[in-house]
Amino acid sequence: MEEGYFSLLWENEESYREWIGSLYARDKEYIADLNLRLVYEEIVLAGRFGEQYGFEEVFLHPCARASTVLFRQEIMTQLGEDPLLYGAALDFVSCISETEARLERIKGTATVSPAAAEGHTAAEGTVGDVKKKMISVLQVRYGFLKGLLSICEKLCGYIKKGTPLAECAERLESFICDHRAVSEREELAAFLSALDGAMPHSIVLNKDREQSCRSTVMDPCAAKTCEYTERLTELAEPFVGQYDFRIRVYQNTDISSLDKKIQDRVCLHQPRLFRELEDLYEKYGSYDISCFVRIAKELVFYLASLRFVRRYQEAGFFFSMPSLAPAQATSVMDAYDMTLGINLYRNHKGCRAVPNDYSFGGNRRVFILTGANQGGKTTFVRSIGLIQCMAQVGMPVPCRRASLSMAGQIHTHFSREDERGAVVGRFEQELQRIHEILKNLQDGDMVLLNETFTSTQRSTAVILLRRLLMEIERRRCCGGLVTHFYEVCDGLEGDGFYSLVTEVEGEGECKERTYKIREGESFRYSYAKDIAVKCGVTYGKLTEGMG
Repeated sequence: MEEGYFSLLWENEESYREWIGSLYARDKEYIADLNLRLVYEEIVLAGRFGEQYGFEEVFLHPCARASTVLFRQEIMTQLGEDPLLYGAALDFVSCISETEARLERIKGTATVSPAAAEGHTAAEGTVGDVKKKMISVLQVRYGFLKGLLSICEKLCGYIKKGTPLAECAERLESFICDHRAVSEREELAAFLSALDGAMPHSIVLNKDREQSCRSTVMDPCAAKTCEYTERLTELAEPFVGQYDFRIRVYQNTDISSLDKKIQDRVCLHQPRLFRELEDLYEKYGSYDISCFVRIAKELVFYLASLRFVRRYQEAGFFFSMPSLAPAQATSVMDAYDMTLGINLYRNHKGCRAVPNDYSFGGNRRVFILTGANQGGKTTFVRSIGLIQCMAQVGMPVPCRRASLSMAGQIHTHFSREDERGAVVGRFEQELQRIHEILKNLQDGDMVLLNETFTSTQRSTAVILLRRLLMEIERRRCCGGLVTHFYEVCDGLEGDGFYSLVTEVEGEGECKERTYKIREGESFRYSYAKDIAVKCGVTYGKLTEGMG
């Protein structure tokens, strides 16, 4: 089918090669820091297509080309807005996955080739097996071609002309309407019809999808008053000779044996038909559907993403398809952290995530977020990274409205406990991580830092963070820092910094966190005392027994 490059995920081969080339050089810490794999697993679960039709590499490694994002958004929007088109795309994926699964089952049963039957006799029970598998392969091939034709007719009727999906449908149509494909369908249809006509119709063999016999019943028109096994024996005699139907008729192995006997008998009396079987198998028995599997996997990215979004929307969550803005002109309204949303959904708590706005642009390129402990700072900064990643994958994002500028790469450093097996201290680990970020940092990247340098003295951390932020701003990158070192904001040189704080309401020791983020002067208090009070920890209890 395939001539030249064709994809439903990349608008041209150049953009695909560019993305492939970036995979090994890209900074991948953001995957763990943003819990991106959790989101991917939830999308796959919602899609219900199985891991064999997963798209992990595509989701975990966003593209950096705006044209690719727009290309995917157009397909996602078309499929989301037209139920008939969505259904036809599902049919295509089902046709390919079922064909692939049936071929794998046939292949796994035994190796099929005309030569395999050479040197064996029907009495050995191998001729029937080989013929049966050859017939099964041709049946699958015919069903595949016939199914594609029906699906293509639907797609061509539903898709708007001049769109990426239209190109896919046109290529499918060109393939299945090609004179060779038409001739193949006609040959297979004629043979399978002749084969069906040669089989006995007085005994009906009910097969499952693996072509295994499960039961046998007599033609109701031939009913007699004698015993059931006697009637079966009489009906089968012209085809298989004497066969003991007593009791074993209900056992799968015996029914399968009967099936083989019938095939061998037909083979004996219809040699021309089975010579034709071998000729057709030689022509059509080996066929490659890998290009169709690739298209199906690419479609699954869109179908699973849409199922995920719809499932969460039904539970009260909201999403929007972002528009693309010029560099450093991001504006997002009511953003929430998708990993928090997933946890709420799984615990049947609905959409209780507190949304927040954020923006980058002009003299607002890098924020410093301070505020109360457990006030939502980490959740906020993670939501920024997740929205950027999901947007650059080409899918709807968790917010009410978004206008996003593209980021070349997303760099993150989220403070965590010492890594198991580390041979250096935590502070040195942090320095190594920041060194890697600066080494790979390019103009237009996004950098998100969460409680960086908490493992060293406060004065040292403040100096390091100031210099790090000024370097990020100098390279015209966007992003921000979550920290409880409020002094970082003092003395920053550059016009791209701004301060954000977490809101706290109420008076006295036990203040309430609103989890809202607003612009304001850096916070001087962590309100750690109220956490201790809520946990029942007092100075007296801490000092009790000391002395």
